[in-house]
Amino acid sequence: MATTIALIFLAAVFFIILGRGADLLVGNLRAIADHTKIHPVLLGTLLGFLTTIPEFMVGLNAVSRGLPGLSLGNIWGGIMVILALILGSSIYLQREIKTDGRLVVILPSFILIILSLFLGLRGTLHYYDGALLMIAYFVLIYLDLKTGGQYHKDESTEKIVLEQEKVGGRWQRAMQWRKNLQREFIWALAGLALVSISSYVIMEIADIALTRLSVPPFLIGLLVFAIGTNLPEITVMLRSVKNKSGDLSFGHLVGSAVSNILVLSILTFIAPLTVNVNWRYYVLMLFIGLTLACISWFYVTKRRFERWEGAVLIALYLLFIAYELY
Repeated sequence: MATTIALIFLAAVFFIILGRGADLLVGNLRAIADHTKIHPVLLGTLLGFLTTIPEFMVGLNAVSRGLPGLSLGNIWGGIMVILALILGSSIYLQREIKTDGRLVVILPSFILIILSLFLGLRGTLHYYDGALLMIAYFVLIYLDLKTGGQYHKDESTEKIVLEQEKVGGRWQRAMQWRKNLQREFIWALAGLALVSISSYVIMEIADIALTRLSVPPFLIGLLVFAIGTNLPEITVMLRSVKNKSGDLSFGHLVGSAVSNILVLSILTFIAPLTVNVNWRYYVLMLFIGLTLACISWFYVTKRRFERWEGAVLIALYLLFIAYELY
């Protein structure tokens, strides 16, 4: 009993370190992108992928240890955490979030998520499945680029570094810009180091726990790792609530959910991923489908998310947890 408590405590500590490291990495790389004036669509794509680095590192360690089920549960369970729990909480706490009401904006991303689940029905995801998902992901990015706008300075709540101080003269401004860029790059590397080390330690703890507990790796990934590796998204949501910028939070969360599929596609090139297609998997498919359908409906009606709609998404997540634990 004492060993189990110690493992839970250590896992919680390193999940917090994982989240803070990812937060540090994302915030500073976003600031670098702001300085270099990257295209806004590419910026959103970059941010979405960066906040899935914890999923990627955990998945990499899980596949290398022969635990693909844990990685798959983490990736697909993470989508439920992002689009049901985190988005629902953001909508509920902010009472209302405006949208553009155009279903075509979010539908391609949702189709990609559903496609990954249907490919899993065959019981194994191979490199050619990953190639298909990766191609679909980059087609999605291309379509976003075709409809994207011009560069706008990043004023979002995800940005955690301070704005550079105003200094006079071109030379002074150039030196200050270079100094800030170097500082942000160093902090980004520090964040990446924290993410890498903490994800490795978490997998060590999970390996020990799985030998002691008769719990399927897929279920642990689905319910435990899905929360822990999405601490960066939870942080973004809380900042967005505090600064009343829910539209930024929504775009970021959808990007993070889709980036989970990119992580899945990359992992298939390392080793085939075995999918245990049982009743838990069908429950997962059902609830992800219901969540995406609800978000699509809420997105187009009245061109805004309302508080009760956030409560519906939270309720879907809680029901999902109840069914998986049954």
